[in-house]
Amino acid sequence: MKSLLRLPMLKTLLSLTTASVLCISFTAVAQTKDAEELIRALKPKPLMRGLRIEDAPKPTTDITINFEYNSARLSGDSIQQLVELAKAFNDPALARFRYKIVGHNDGVGSDVYNMELSKRRAAAVVNYLSSQQSVKAAQLLSEGKGKRELKFPAEPENAANRRVEITLVDQL
Repeated sequence: MKSLLRLPMLKTLLSLTTASVLCISFTAVAQTKDAEELIRALKPKPLMRGLRIEDAPKPTTDITINFEYNSARLSGDSIQQLVELAKAFNDPALARFRYKIVGHNDGVGSDVYNMELSKRRAAAVVNYLSSQQSVKAAQLLSEGKGKRELKFPAEPENAANRRVEITLVDQL
């Protein structure tokens, strides 16, 4: 093996392969949005005179919540993101508003199956936030979109299509 590594071309190929593998591993990990970032994204903007909150553009953000394969059971690596989301919802800046938790799936599988799975996953997030993190149940609604609103329609199998979207609905 040592004699092979003396060849400059093989050394270069091995280091390029190693670098490619490292890049792939780092980009596959979803970033957890902290409570402050979520508050900034979801806090309604100040209204102009005469404009009702229902008429204003709705703040929204996407987060990555992982589930066990083919299931609505939350994956352990998503708990930290949900803890941060609960902190944001319990913060006075957001606590007086109602939000919709929308589950999205990728384009793999039937429409009916993906719709049901996305509904169950959105409901699992709402249930976790209200039962485990003391977010008021009245503050949360859930909805599933299945594979109807892919983030990347040209890439239906892209993992980024599987996400949870959070949108302001109205004031409590």
